[in-house]
Amino acid sequence: MGLKLAEISKTWGKFQLKAINMSVENGEYFVILGPTGAGKTLLLETIMGFYKPDQGKIILDGENITDVPPEKRKIGYVPQKCALFPHMTVRQNIEFGLKMQGKEKTERDKIATETLDLTGLKSLENRHPADLSGGEKQKVALARVLAFQPKTILLDEPLTALDPETNKALKNELRRIHKEGKTLIHVTHDQLEGFSLGDNMAIIKSGEIVQTGKAKEIYANPLNEFVARFLGYENIFNAQTTATEGVVSVMNIAGVTLRMSGPVNNLESTITVRPEDITVLPYPANNADTNFLKGKITECIDHGPIVAITVDAGICLKAVMTKSVFLEKNLETGQDAWVTFKYTSVRAIIHPAPT
Repeated sequence: MGLKLAEISKTWGKFQLKAINMSVENGEYFVILGPTGAGKTLLLETIMGFYKPDQGKIILDGENITDVPPEKRKIGYVPQKCALFPHMTVRQNIEFGLKMQGKEKTERDKIATETLDLTGLKSLENRHPADLSGGEKQKVALARVLAFQPKTILLDEPLTALDPETNKALKNELRRIHKEGKTLIHVTHDQLEGFSLGDNMAIIKSGEIVQTGKAKEIYANPLNEFVARFLGYENIFNAQTTATEGVVSVMNIAGVTLRMSGPVNNLESTITVRPEDITVLPYPANNADTNFLKGKITECIDHGPIVAITVDAGICLKAVMTKSVFLEKNLETGQDAWVTFKYTSVRAIIHPAPT
């Protein structure tokens, strides 16, 4: 059955969660993705029971838990700041929740040992939080939750401020936990993090869910301009449909003609192209089913393994390519260049962005 939120609203100061509807199936890895200040943590804390919603219901496996205290919800929670007890060792931190559940010492010892072995923390069991790295603290916080075996685990920005190697290791740990059948609800502002882990996803803005669905489908088909921009669709234009050529629509953007696959029902639309779908060349190379424009490179920004390039081709187009390809093509600011991208790379956004 899983978790279901029905019309959940909650006012916190001047902020408000607005009629949240969301379903998470058992065994799913569900990501709530949104910018800072979107209400992600407040939503998690409301699910957990730290705050009672002003209206709406929280249903877990068919049971209405809206008024159930947090400790009786059978939901695990890993806060953004690990909140480990500083005076306790790793083992004692893991055992604490079991003690609060009234489990006997023999059983607590057994579960703690199994959890330490499972999470690779056995060698750290006698250390205190002050002697742990950021990644180790996060693993202990996860282990503490896993020890009392909840079916559903809420994760609030669990990978924030970790170095790349630790980030990768903790991602693998989360994938392992998920494969064991746990339901994970993971909050993050990081698109790469969200899409690398989530099966399904909700995009949240200003306390409102603006799009839900499979992660790949949301990435490929953002519903509105906010979602598109948030997910990295930098090339967003207001366009007019001027003609239809079979299954191709001809679009006009400030005098520049582009073609896209599929019919566009509206005379005026918002269309978008992702930077990675655009190829920049120092020579003309027009291919079938490909938009082809001549322009001038106005900016090249080195981001280490990739380079971001801006080309003025009557409209400002932003592209990205690997550093090796950039060097191979010998591109530089100020030179003439040709941009190409397939008709299928152009997408229409029908819905307006939420205010």
